Amino acid sequence: MVQVKQITPAKLLINRNSLEEYLKEEFSELVSENTWITEWKQLVQRFQLLKFKELSETEIKSLEWDCDDIERIVHKTFHNVSQFLSFKGMRITVVPAFLLPYFQEQPQSLWTNAFTNGPGNVIIAIPPRPDIDFLQYLLAHECHHASSENPIYHLSLSTFTLEQWYKMEGTAEYFALSLYPDKRWWKDNLPTEMETRYWNECKDHLKSTDDTVKGSLCFGSRKKGIPVFAGYSFALKVVSNYVSTNHLKDVRELFSVEPSVLLECYAKKYSIS
Repeated sequence: MVQVKQITPAKLLINRNSLEEYLKEEFSELVSENTWITEWKQLVQRFQLLKFKELSETEIKSLEWDCDDIERIVHKTFHNVSQFLSFKGMRITVVPAFLLPYFQEQPQSLWTNAFTNGPGNVIIAIPPRPDIDFLQYLLAHECHHASSENPIYHLSLSTFTLEQWYKMEGTAEYFALSLYPDKRWWKDNLPTEMETRYWNECKDHLKSTDDTVKGSLCFGSRKKGIPVFAGYSFALKVVSNYVSTNHLKDVRELFSVEPSVLLECYAKKYSIS
């Protein structure tokens, strides 16, 4: 049920002289007019894969991973996730991970990052020797996004509000962390005093669809004093609070909860407005 394609450093090295043509062939099938990213070049840019034009053969080979091991881990993780979520199909594309600005102080084993481009369509970037717990957690998180049941696929850019983002990421975080150890390097970046400040920053923008407004609140802003990935931490707190006060028999029940209800429950518990 899960198809795994590994675009390895070795394959990229072989195709380095015609890299754009190779990447177009590999990524064109991951985009359409119905996916979040609709152009294959945008996905290539998202994962910085054109950097392979500049790297030496030695540098490229240093990014290699154990393909058999990764294949096994992906299948095992998807099997686990499938016990709780429904899928019409799943395609997971594995690519090399490069250093992103967020990872400056993190070990290379935690450079794993990913993007879900639609139902059953996950692209995940991994370092040569990824932390397995973190890899499985992130795969589970992205698979939650990729479930065909996920209501995010009923949204458009004009209806994808900040509160919808909190629901999307908070439910994915809650699900993934119910299955795998918490290796999030940002997990302590929103202590109680910072959380109150963060709420004051975001509460008036919950209905906003402005990417500039959402960007700093979701991913952090040094200029505004918002910690990296504060939005993910906050979203998890919101969903965890809702679950703690409402009996859920099935994690899929969270799909039908309105984002406003999650935020109202959070505000009520902490007596904030």
